[in-house]
Amino acid sequence: MTGPGGRIYQSDSRRLADLMSVDAGAERIWRPEELKAILQHQLSVPIQFDLSGIDPGLARTMGTLAAAQGLLVKSFNDLLHHPSPPLELLQLTKQFAKSSRSHPDSPLPPEIATVLYFASIAVAMTRCGERITNLDDETLRRGIEWVLAQPWVDDATRGLFQESLERFDQLGGQSE
Repeated sequence: MTGPGGRIYQSDSRRLADLMSVDAGAERIWRPEELKAILQHQLSVPIQFDLSGIDPGLARTMGTLAAAQGLLVKSFNDLLHHPSPPLELLQLTKQFAKSSRSHPDSPLPPEIATVLYFASIAVAMTRCGERITNLDDETLRRGIEWVLAQPWVDDATRGLFQESLERFDQLGGQSE
């Protein structure tokens, strides 16, 4: 896939884990209440708008995927809480978050992009039984636990991560 940040889709998973390090001691720019508001806004905005920024043809692809499956997926919240979300949309969400996290001009705070990134992976693992990341088990677990430790993450989103962590533990850290 090409487009802004297209090379990141082909990046080494270890380097990506460093890039998206959830343990980074970087200076905090956003207060928790601000991050909570930004996350809620991001979860409610039309998904097609944000994902189409990765690739101009993405909006058409997304619409086609949703229509073909008769889905009413209008926001990231709809996608992440859908009982059977399209794996392709979760993969696109992961790419969007990865690109947003690494792009210096991204309007999303890195913390929000990181939540979306790990949410797409967690939902794919929990609801689709698929692993859509090359991150090792330790890094994936750290990412999920990092999200769960954030006081600004809403209860519904936190529930997705808790469900994912339980599934991860049931499978002994190995996804299907």
